[in-house]
Amino acid sequence: MDYLLHLTILITLYIPLALTQNLLLGYLGILYLAHPAIYGIGAYTFAILTTKYAVAFLPALLTGGFIAMIAGFILSLPALKLKSHYIGMTTLAFLIIINGLMINLRDLTRGALGIPGIPKPEILGYTFSSNISFLMLSLGFCIIFGIILYKILHSPFAKVIEAIREDETAAKTIGKNSAKYKIQAFLITAFFGGIGGGLMTSYLGFINPWNFHTEELVIVLAMVVVGGMASFWGSILGAFIIILLPEPLRFVQLPAEVVGALRYGIYGLLIILCMIYKPAGLLGKRSNIFSK
Repeated sequence: MDYLLHLTILITLYIPLALTQNLLLGYLGILYLAHPAIYGIGAYTFAILTTKYAVAFLPALLTGGFIAMIAGFILSLPALKLKSHYIGMTTLAFLIIINGLMINLRDLTRGALGIPGIPKPEILGYTFSSNISFLMLSLGFCIIFGIILYKILHSPFAKVIEAIREDETAAKTIGKNSAKYKIQAFLITAFFGGIGGGLMTSYLGFINPWNFHTEELVIVLAMVVVGGMASFWGSILGAFIIILLPEPLRFVQLPAEVVGALRYGIYGLLIILCMIYKPAGLLGKRSNIFSK
């Protein structure tokens, strides 16, 4: 029972991360590879505030979202000048830099040792200490985020960023400020991603820099690519598939390091197969992930 609850909690935690990744990758058409760094910033902010300064759950969560949003704004600036794989290289470099800071800023992050003892969420005096209670919390956040992001992704704002994705010059000729919309997309992605990172941290109770390395990027990318780019429901489907598909490996008598390698091998194979046979993903509406 606890095992099934754990998987369900992971799905509810990853759905907002996949949706926000899809906003930039699928809807705006930016090869965005920095998402683990962004929600890692939110996660570390939350962990530091709750462990070192005893900040309450909700203020720490919101602060993590705002700090991540500032990082998202900084990251958006190169996106105003670069296109295609150049943005991908820049955002990947940002991920590597932030991960390096997580390792080397030992006084703040404890480096490779990570931050243990992150308290369980507490709201109005109630502590979400059990898996079933945390599932109710994470599901509630997932539904709230899902409703907000659904409205955003089906709003005039989404139509404009899709127009920018297809032909930025044409969007500019009809009076759309592409720079403003790109920055707004980055801010939305970073804010909700930062809160999602903090929520995941509160569940794990411990984080270290390896929670936000390139392996984590493979997971969120696979959710978007397999589920479907520029598709709200595709991101949700992708989260279910990527979390559940490798789980049978747990019941195979293999060394842990082999199981870990096979897990990421499955993710990589799924991405390759989708790129070849289903470029838009299972529910996606577009196949070209590079901005023109």
